Amino acid sequence: MKLFRLILIIVATGLFCSAGFAGEDYTFPSGRVIKNAYVVEKKNTGVVVGHSTGVMFVKYKKMPEDLRKELGYNPEKAAKYEERMRKKKKAHREKKAAADVKKAKFDKELKIKRGKYKIVELEDKIKTTELRIERLKSEIPKLEADSKNFLNQAVKLSSGSSTNNSSTGVSRNGLWGSGNSVSKRSSNRREVKGRFKAASAIGEEYSSSKFRLSNYKDELDKKTFQLGKMKVQLEKLKREQGIKEGKKSGFLSNIF
Repeated sequence: MKLFRLILIIVATGLFCSAGFAGEDYTFPSGRVIKNAYVVEKKNTGVVVGHSTGVMFVKYKKMPEDLRKELGYNPEKAAKYEERMRKKKKAHREKKAAADVKKAKFDKELKIKRGKYKIVELEDKIKTTELRIERLKSEIPKLEADSKNFLNQAVKLSSGSSTNNSSTGVSRNGLWGSGNSVSKRSSNRREVKGRFKAASAIGEEYSSSKFRLSNYKDELDKKTFQLGKMKVQLEKLKREQGIKEGKKSGFLSNIF
């Protein structure tokens, strides 16, 4: 950049050193002084001037009359140019303002559509959650009843397994009894094994029902808490959208 500026200054010095600012010091009406001033480029409303410390643009309006004439200032040409620039800037501002209005309108409509979509989406979630809560509330009593029933069955089997052990088939002299006693003992063993299997199966059912019951109760608490939060959020969204309670949002018809 510095090299380009240096080349520009050298070329400009050779081209414009004979016309105004020809390596002279120049004092502005404000009192500012630039040294070794020379013209780099002429424009419709002023000239680009190089000096000892840099480059600057000087308007013809800030120059003495004789310097303007020397530099070839044309008031009519400058006025037309400034008028064109004013119209161009005005058109640009109007175009930008219209674009800003259009964008603001689009952003507002998009925000409304997104808000309505969120409302519909949240309403669906609330409905799904409410249905799940109803299902949990209907299933929990059934599981509680099943658990109680399994426990009662297990208790009955446990109490029924305590058979009378006085008939052991052992005689007073300590020897085994007759064949009938052996057959009875075998029958008792089969009965005990059968009850043990039944008690084990009931125990597994009881454990499974208790596990499901615990999970359902935890889920019910969680869903109930989530439902409360979603309803609060829904009321907030409806207030933001200006939707009164009980009024249909008409989302699908309004959004498309």
